[in-house]
Amino acid sequence: MKEMKDPYSIIQMPWITEKTLDARRVSDGDDRRQQNSNRLEFIVRRESTKPQIKAAVESLLDVKVAKVNTKITRTGKHASVRLAEGYDAEEAALKLGAF
Repeated sequence: MKEMKDPYSIIQMPWITEKTLDARRVSDGDDRRQQNSNRLEFIVRRESTKPQIKAAVESLLDVKVAKVNTKITRTGKHASVRLAEGYDAEEAALKLGAF
């Protein structure tokens, strides 16, 4: 595996939409339609890999990442990052200063 680059060279910016704000929240169990997503979304460099994205998020936010999903859209490469059990996406998002 390649040595990790600067995390800021991997992650360009957080992706903040109404849908991504809802994905951060962890359901309290009352509403079955709402899932325990505990996710954050980012715009990342198109060449970045899932392991690089995982390492960059863990380094920047001091969290453990359970899973990384990526997709390429018109706005760039999006990374949806689900945090591991015991970590809160709301708290991690506050560290970004974007919320």
